[in-house]
Amino acid sequence: MAVDLSSEQPDVLLRLIEAEIRRRSSTDRKMGAAWMIVPILPILAGIVFLVSLVGLVVTSLPNLQQPATSVPAVAGIVALYISSLAAVYFVLIIEALAFYFMIDRRNRHFKRQQLLFAAIPRYLLASKNFASHENIGRLAELSENSIFEEQSRPASVWAILSIFAAPLIGIIVAYSLTQDVRKHEERQIAYHQTLSMVLGEVGVAYPPIASPKARARDPIAYIVLTVITAGLFWVYWFYVLLRDYNEHFTNQAVLEDQLLASLKPATRCASCGGSIPENARFCPLCGAAQSSTETPSRT
Repeated sequence: MAVDLSSEQPDVLLRLIEAEIRRRSSTDRKMGAAWMIVPILPILAGIVFLVSLVGLVVTSLPNLQQPATSVPAVAGIVALYISSLAAVYFVLIIEALAFYFMIDRRNRHFKRQQLLFAAIPRYLLASKNFASHENIGRLAELSENSIFEEQSRPASVWAILSIFAAPLIGIIVAYSLTQDVRKHEERQIAYHQTLSMVLGEVGVAYPPIASPKARARDPIAYIVLTVITAGLFWVYWFYVLLRDYNEHFTNQAVLEDQLLASLKPATRCASCGGSIPENARFCPLCGAAQSSTETPSRT
């Protein structure tokens, strides 16, 4: 759908871009190493249960053969059963919390970047001197694809479901999170490569984007490895989910800071007095050529 951008002011849109970038402190939340207790806790609980069960059986067998002393033995078995059941639900609740935070931070980050991706082509069009409408159209297309393909997932619903169907829901959540961050990074790289070309047309310095990382995960292979290792591979898969999103947030912050430094006005146009980005060869408002002495260099 066509949008009338004739009334939009570049300064206002630039402040909107800056606001979305600054908002990442509340959306791009990293999860620390302490969360690794989630996949390890079931293993520890299982070991404790088996050791307790073996010890209880060894000490209770002689007593079970004598009715007078069988009551304490039965009570011990019941106590072990109740404590094991409580431990299972405790582990499931901790895992549900982890899934909630993982999905929620995914949703928050994707939504913020969608707003950022949508604001940038609006700013470029409103600036009037970013001449390649084809490339700007490509940016808008990538932004629309992001909105369509990166819709929010109900974090609370998936977290609750994981309590009642932990193995199946856990695999579904891990599969989705693994796929989402890979596709998100590929779309991000395409966006920034196109943006670099657009900014280059007016001489705005913007670092080139590296090719996609070779760390792309195969969630199908991860599912198979988790099954054949009786869940032990899940420890590594969970670690990968924590690390990949944390690293993505770090890399994204660097790109956004570079973008803001490239777009944020550093001086005024000598012809029209409008704000222009640092190192721009032309004013994006009136098109007047800018001399190298008018733009202050960085120290």
